[in-house]
Amino acid sequence: MLTIQPHKVLFVLFAFFSINAFSQSDCADALVVCGNNDYTNLNATGIGIQELNINNACSSVENNSIWFKLVINEGGTLGFNLIPQSNNIVVDFDFWVFGPDVSCGNLGTAIRCSTTNPQASLQGDNHTGMNETETDTSEGPGPLGNSYIQWLNVQSGETYYLIVDRPIGTANFSLEWTGTATFHEAPVFLNPDSISIDLAQCDDDGVDDTSTGFDLTVFEAMHIGSQNPVIVTYHLSENDMITGENPIASPQAFANTTNPQTIYMRMTNQVTGCYANETFTIAIDDVLPTGEPEDLTACDYADDGFQMFDLNLNSSLVANNTPDTKVTYYSTQQDADNGSNALHRFFTNSTAYATQTIWARLEYITGCFGHGLTSFTLSIIPPLDFSYSVDVVDFNDRDNSITINMAAGEEAFEFSLNGITYQDENFFGDLDPGLYTVYVRGKDGCKEISFEVVILNYPKFFTPNGDNVNEIWNVSYIRNFPESRITIFDRYGKLIKSYRGSQSGWEGMLNGKNLPSTDYWFVLELETGREIKGHFSLVR
Repeated sequence: MLTIQPHKVLFVLFAFFSINAFSQSDCADALVVCGNNDYTNLNATGIGIQELNINNACSSVENNSIWFKLVINEGGTLGFNLIPQSNNIVVDFDFWVFGPDVSCGNLGTAIRCSTTNPQASLQGDNHTGMNETETDTSEGPGPLGNSYIQWLNVQSGETYYLIVDRPIGTANFSLEWTGTATFHEAPVFLNPDSISIDLAQCDDDGVDDTSTGFDLTVFEAMHIGSQNPVIVTYHLSENDMITGENPIASPQAFANTTNPQTIYMRMTNQVTGCYANETFTIAIDDVLPTGEPEDLTACDYADDGFQMFDLNLNSSLVANNTPDTKVTYYSTQQDADNGSNALHRFFTNSTAYATQTIWARLEYITGCFGHGLTSFTLSIIPPLDFSYSVDVVDFNDRDNSITINMAAGEEAFEFSLNGITYQDENFFGDLDPGLYTVYVRGKDGCKEISFEVVILNYPKFFTPNGDNVNEIWNVSYIRNFPESRITIFDRYGKLIKSYRGSQSGWEGMLNGKNLPSTDYWFVLELETGREIKGHFSLVR
């Protein structure tokens, strides 16, 4: 005996949960039994047309009923077990079988029936059905019988109707088939590659209303395969799918009425009446995928927290090479979604130093309606404090250095002596005497300053002998400190000469006369207040 497949269990559970909606409480709308599959959790609630009469051996009427149509594929014995989901002995199920080859309008007298009450007949359970051990073909009502009757011998091609009725109690039930006879197999919705059958397309019909024409039959040939003779119909409700009523008239050009919308398919074998159900969704794909924009930052050149941004710098990133599109910008997501109050491409941030979110809207220029949204931020980089001081170690032949001390700390800056190669360290060592340009720039890339630093030294001797070589003694690069003063003394402390840094130096004379070769001393008083003392030799 076959067991019901999982997807068919789900169908039966739902189909019979609201049996009145699907009208299987009437013979004309009987559920066609296919594939020898068992059923579980069936529900009999209410009736349609009263189709039982007193001519049957088991007298009763419909109370809460379900009709089944049994089309025999291969003949043999046919029985079943009806098992209530509740073992409460009060719950009572009756059944009748009509056939073979009768019509719903002319059923005749039941050839099998049981209306035994399990509680009244002192049964140990409330199961009922047809099996091979019983010899009676009808029993009941009330205390008569044991709830089971003799099964049927059926022939290939015959059709029977089974009605199950629940006159007393409340419970769902399961139905399992026994015997050797078989039913026709239900068709199957084939999908060999397990692809998604949901349909999504853009609204390209010229009217921006999230509705457009869909071809619902796009996968129909795949679903059918070589199964024959079957047809597929498309429906707008589950009830219509189950009953086969109200098929969509033009499934090749169906305009959706909601977005998204569920479409119900029914595949029916036109000979056996067996059918299978499947659903899929159709949807307007009105979301246009965007690329990833970059956050924009600007330097605070005006020191006021505001800057003008060119929003179009992100346009190519947002469009992500999607042709026939345009990008517009908005200050709120709602404006972007509505496409209202677009910003000019050159936009100044609204609040000083505050990060501001900008929304980008990508949409087609022609063809499909729909759009995509993404966002990025604008931010102003607060200005760095470029206040500094310089420590200079000089008056050495080689072991000179420059150290730049930033008031805000050195971590946010980088330093250079040539404006090309920068370093994080604020110290430059092993420098020769000379004039240096120091460059300091913020790591945020916004600002750079430069200033000159002089490393001083003085010659240890000079030779004012008239050969125009080394004729004048002076502190090297002292002209960069024009207001500094240099005072020269002989070894006895006698003042020889005093002059400013802007002057040329000492030529080795006093009052127009050459002074002798010997050592001389000097005092250098820089404009900064720094004082340097030293000595040198005059050599003739």
